[in-house]
Amino acid sequence: MKQPIFTDEQLGIRFKNGDAEAVTLIYERYKSGLFLFCVRLLSDHAAAEDVVQETFVKMIAERTHLKNPGSLKSWMYIIARNEAFTQLHRKKGIRELNENDENIFQSDPPLTEFESRERAVILEKMLDQLLPQYKEVLMLREYESMTYDEIAVVTGTTVSAVKSRLFKARKALMERLEPLQKASAL
Repeated sequence: MKQPIFTDEQLGIRFKNGDAEAVTLIYERYKSGLFLFCVRLLSDHAAAEDVVQETFVKMIAERTHLKNPGSLKSWMYIIARNEAFTQLHRKKGIRELNENDENIFQSDPPLTEFESRERAVILEKMLDQLLPQYKEVLMLREYESMTYDEIAVVTGTTVSAVKSRLFKARKALMERLEPLQKASAL
C-alpha cells in the first residue's frame, strides 16, 4: 500500500506531537538534501554523515522547539547548518566573517588547475574554496532552491545580507573563471 503524501506542515504537526512515523517520513524526504548540503559545505562525506545524523538526533530531542510546523524544512537546515559550522570550527577554525572583506576565498586562485580539469570539476573545487558563509548561501539558493527569506532564516542573517553574500560569491566565482574562459577562447 502506498504511503499518503503529507505536506511539510502536516508532517511538522505530527512530528511535534511525537508521531514516530512522521520522523521516518521526514528522514526519508530530507536526508539526501541535508546530506548534499552538508557534504558541499564540509567537503567531507564522513563528517556530513555525522552532521546529518546529529541533526536528526537534535530534531527529535528538541521537537517541542519547532514553533511553526510549516517551517520544518528551514528548521532542519538551521540545525544542520549549526552542526556543520561547529564541525568546521573544530576542524579548521574558520575565521569570523567580515561583510566588508572582499576576499571571500580560503586559498589562492587555482590557475594551474584550469589547464588540466574540466569546468565542472574546477567549479566544484572553487565552491569548496569559498568561505563557508558564502558557500552555504550559494548552495542553499542554487542546489536547494530556497528563497532569500528561507536562506536568511537558516543562516540567521537578513535578506539583504543573503543577497550581498550571493552577489559577492557569484562575482568572485566569475572573476576566477575568467582566465579559463579567455584561455579556451584562444
